[in-house]
Amino acid sequence: MTGHNVYREGKVHVMSEECSTCIFKPHQRPVPGARVAELVRDTKDTDGATVVCHHTIMGDTDNAICRGWYDRLGMNDPVIRMAVVTGVIEFDEEEDHD
Repeated sequence: MTGHNVYREGKVHVMSEECSTCIFKPHQRPVPGARVAELVRDTKDTDGATVVCHHTIMGDTDNAICRGWYDRLGMNDPVIRMAVVTGVIEFDEEEDHD
């Protein structure tokens, strides 16, 4: 998803854990599997494209990259790999986004 700022204060923010209703958890996700597949297709081949955690989108909080996406696809993205190598990944706790 684009349009949601996961970069702030010099860091790329990623959720520290998958949330309880992570879209990457088949039995708990709040959206159909086809929508997840579409999000993966839309992001996997576009440098710097990520899936933003739906908990951070729905609230009045700062956004963070979905941990499910990060764990499965993050290291395939050269932008995310560069962020890891340069030490600018910041892992956010779910409580930070309540």
